[in-house]
Amino acid sequence: MSGEPAYQSLRRSHRRFGVRATAVAVGGFLLYVLLSSFVPGLMNTPVSGHLTVGLALGLGQFVLMGVIVWRYLVHMRTRVTPVVRGLRGLVRHHETAARERTAFEARTAARAEEYRPW
Repeated sequence: MSGEPAYQSLRRSHRRFGVRATAVAVGGFLLYVLLSSFVPGLMNTPVSGHLTVGLALGLGQFVLMGVIVWRYLVHMRTRVTPVVRGLRGLVRHHETAARERTAFEARTAARAEEYRPW
């Protein structure tokens, strides 16, 4: 199965998405940490009432993770699931063909034993 072009394409697509999603998540978190470490004046700037830029960006981390999870679900639904269904059908077809071939060979062997000469 691992030699199938559809399987290779599936792995490549899934790996590419994983690398991109990880880079976005880590990049967003790293940006937040670097800003809070090196630009504390900006992070303490009030936006509205007691809400500061730092707090807004911290809450934005939750939004970012939610968007990444949503994109993962869309990716799985649109790119991965159809290919997996096709590969699953291909595997079932190969298994059925192998089972039928084995049954045919067993019937042929049984007939050969039935009519043996003395």
